[in-house]
Amino acid sequence: MEREIELQFSHEVLSEAAQRFGMAADSLKLLGEFENYVYEGKIGGTCYVLRLTHSSHRSTNMVLGELEWINFLAENGVSVAKALPSTSGKLAEEIHVGEDFFIASVFQKAKGRLLDRSNPAEPTREVITEWGRTIGKMHRATKHFEPSEERFRRPQWFEDNLMCFENHLPAEDKHIVDIGYSLLEYAKKLPQSQDSYGLIHTDVHMGNFFVDEGKITVFDFDDCSYQWFASDIAIALYYTIWWKFGGQDTREKDAYAREFLRDFMIGYNAENRLEDYWLNELPFFMKLRDIILYAVFHKKFDQSGLQRFSKLLDEIRTRIEQEVPIAVLDSYQG
Repeated sequence: MEREIELQFSHEVLSEAAQRFGMAADSLKLLGEFENYVYEGKIGGTCYVLRLTHSSHRSTNMVLGELEWINFLAENGVSVAKALPSTSGKLAEEIHVGEDFFIASVFQKAKGRLLDRSNPAEPTREVITEWGRTIGKMHRATKHFEPSEERFRRPQWFEDNLMCFENHLPAEDKHIVDIGYSLLEYAKKLPQSQDSYGLIHTDVHMGNFFVDEGKITVFDFDDCSYQWFASDIAIALYYTIWWKFGGQDTREKDAYAREFLRDFMIGYNAENRLEDYWLNELPFFMKLRDIILYAVFHKKFDQSGLQRFSKLLDEIRTRIEQEVPIAVLDSYQG
């Protein structure tokens, strides 16, 4: 979390947010604080998730657009953590701190658990297939979604300020910035249609869903935007490879990536069809994820903080400079 936001966040802000949703303040447990403050807490003895988003990160309208879409997906059979109203009937509550404010929202707590990063057997083929099925169902449903008001419309992919690479990267990374902009120029030429482009999660990696008896429940829709459906597939593949292989450059890694995609698409194709053209664009989307992630680290951490991730950043920088994706895939034929 940026230092300026940390200075504004307080116990008073947290308590006020909990009160607005009828959540017991003494039950709150911190779950995360990277882009939002996220807590688990109890309402009437049942556990829910409380999220506080700073106004510099998202506007209230953008949060409401996210929550509206989440609940639309839930109503259309997608397994997601629904957003719940406050005691005054609002999906989002503003907690003001001077001229700024935090936007509080509450979600159902997903059943199950995160995948076990210490277990080399995870994710299993069954979970990978269910992962694909869940995203396929999400993409099928989102084709029919329109926000109730234009002010709730989530951004297009190119409106993300992370795409202004020079604002986040040091001067010595100008060549990285140039490569990033060449990727964006390529993206602008990709076709868009209702069957390939729409409002998507953008970040369905293994840290953003729980598994319960083989079923997946997705959460953390904070970054949802209008993008190509293929990007959601690339993200699932990218982070799984990163998790299991790190910076290793081995044939085993590439073979696993192909097996993952095969099992994932079995589930995906059961719910939604995507032309093979888009599966052959996955290397591009993985290269774009590398440079976006590189920008995220530089945005979130100062120089001393970046030192903690030096090995990871070196791996990402090398791939960007060599213009290669995290894993090599064969041409896809569904």
